[in-house]
Amino acid sequence: MASIISAGTTSGTALNMAGDTSGVLQLASNGTTTAVTIDTSQNVGIGTTSPSTYTNAKLVVTNPSSGSVTPADIVMPRNTGVQVNQPTTYSTADEGRFSFYQGDSSVGYSRFLDIVSNGYGGTAPSVIRFYTAPGSAVPTERMRIDGSGNVLVAKTSAYSDGTIGTPIFQVTSLYGARAGGVFIANSTSNVAQIGFVNPNGTVGSISSSGSATAYVTSSDYRLKENIVPMTGALDKVAQLKPVTYTWKADNSAGQGFIAHELQEVVPDCVTGEKDAVDADGKPIYQGVDTSFLVATLTAAIQEQQTIINDLKARITALEGAK
Repeated sequence: MASIISAGTTSGTALNMAGDTSGVLQLASNGTTTAVTIDTSQNVGIGTTSPSTYTNAKLVVTNPSSGSVTPADIVMPRNTGVQVNQPTTYSTADEGRFSFYQGDSSVGYSRFLDIVSNGYGGTAPSVIRFYTAPGSAVPTERMRIDGSGNVLVAKTSAYSDGTIGTPIFQVTSLYGARAGGVFIANSTSNVAQIGFVNPNGTVGSISSSGSATAYVTSSDYRLKENIVPMTGALDKVAQLKPVTYTWKADNSAGQGFIAHELQEVVPDCVTGEKDAVDADGKPIYQGVDTSFLVATLTAAIQEQQTIINDLKARITALEGAK
């Protein structure tokens, strides 16, 4: 039994107290409906008269009609954690756990947030995990903040192939044997601070040292085949149409190339298609990376120098014949 303090609905029963020697205290509303139970171990139950059923729990909030923990109910274990719809038995390993579920019995329940903190002195790192489960009762982890402070999207562990710095943010593809996407690192060493990864490995990066920044695309010879010298570069350069222009957005002056014109000569320099639009008819603008012109310009200079050297040799021969 329990010692009961109850609030009635009439002036004669507005406040009643009944005591026993069990050491359990209950607060009742509406006359006889038990609302809160405090047991002899100072466990507090709201909607349940047996909070001690949940091992290590100090606060239990349940559905009063069922008296058992269901989704949207709360179980707060000792120390500093909160659990929502966790199993009815808890171990010390669960302490500091904070989880949310949603759904109902007709479609099942899906976890959408899970925070695990091992507190001071814990052997495992604290982790925050985020889940989604569209159309399914089985949740899928989509993002986490791991114990090292890395923010991982579509990953459960930080990726490194030895060329990147200490990762603090990674977004990856859900497909392929190897994660693809982008990472952001935090390091003063000469490593990639922002890297782009696909199933083939790291394919580009923005790297930095203590005093400089480099914009890098993969170019290792081991990634290439059918390597032959470039020819006809001088003819390509002759077809280029460098221009000056004014930006519509702010009327500022610029110089460079028109994307579709450059694409006709050196397609590698341009992304997108001329006059492309999205499903709503809005423009999908082309972009230019003129760094891909370097090889063409270099080959053109070499071809031009060969012509110059040939002309110099002819002039020297003609002068020597006089």
